[in-house]
Amino acid sequence: MTIEIVEFIQSWQNGFWDSFFNTISFLGEEYIYILILGTIYYAYDKKLGEFLAFTLFFTGILNSIIKVIVAAKRPFEKYPSRITNLRPETSTGMSFPSGHTQNFTAFLFAEAFWSKKKNIFIVAGILCILMALSRMYLGVHFLEDVLVSLVLGVTTAYFFHKFFNKIKNNDKALFKIYLIVLLVFLPFLFIFTDESLYKSYGLLLGFTFAMYYEKKYIKFNMDIPLSKKAIRVVSGLIIMVSIQLGLGILFDTFASEGSILLHILDLVRYGLIAFIGLGLYPTLFKKLKF
Repeated sequence: MTIEIVEFIQSWQNGFWDSFFNTISFLGEEYIYILILGTIYYAYDKKLGEFLAFTLFFTGILNSIIKVIVAAKRPFEKYPSRITNLRPETSTGMSFPSGHTQNFTAFLFAEAFWSKKKNIFIVAGILCILMALSRMYLGVHFLEDVLVSLVLGVTTAYFFHKFFNKIKNNDKALFKIYLIVLLVFLPFLFIFTDESLYKSYGLLLGFTFAMYYEKKYIKFNMDIPLSKKAIRVVSGLIIMVSIQLGLGILFDTFASEGSILLHILDLVRYGLIAFIGLGLYPTLFKKLKF
C-alpha cells in the first residue's frame, strides 16, 4: 500500500489546505451534480444533459460493484495511528477505487469529449488531479485508489461518447441500451447490499424511464428567454433536493441504518429524484409556459 504517500500529503496539513481540499472534495458530491445536471438539462443542452447523466450513473454503479468485490480498507482504517480522517461524512464505504475521483473524472471528461475543446480537457484534467489529491489529503484513499479511478473515469467517458455520439438521435436505440444496462446490473442488487450501489442503480432506473417519458410525451425545447430558463433551473433544483432530503428523513424512520430495507428505500428515493426531476417535472414547462 502507498501509505507513505498519503502520510506525505497529510504532512501539508494546515487551515488553508484543510479548507481547500474539503472544497475540492465537495465538488464531487451529489448536490453539485444535481446543480450542474439540472442547469444543463433544463436550460442549455438537453441531449448533453442526458449523456452526462447516463455516464455518471453508470460509472457510479460500476464503482460500487468494484468496491464491494475488492473490499479494501481506507487509509485511516488500516493505519489509524498514522492517518487522520478529515472528511468522515464521505468515507463510509470501501476504499478501492475512489468513488469521488471516478465519478468526477467520468463526468468532467464526458463534457470534454462532447465539446472537443482543448481548454475543457485542460481544466478537466487539472480538476480531476486536484480531486485525487484531495481524497488522499483527507485520508480516505490510497494512491492506487485514485489512479485507477482516474483511468476508469476517462475510459468510461471516452467509450460512452463514442457510442452515444453515433446514436444520440435514435431514441429507441438509446432506450434499449439503458434497459440492457439495467438488466446487466440488476443481479448485483441481490449479491451485494451496498448503499451506494442501490442509490446509483435507483438513479439509472429513474433516468431510463424519465428519458422515455420526456421524449414520448413532453419534448421540451430551449427556445425560451433566459429568465424562464432560470425559473426552470431553480424550481427543478428545489424539487430534486426536496425529494432527496424529505424522503431521506421519512425513510430513516422506517428502517435502521445499513439494513436491506433502507437500501431498497434509497433505491426508490433516488429513482424518484431522477424520474420526477428529469421526466415528470418538465411537464410543467408546457403547462406553465416556461
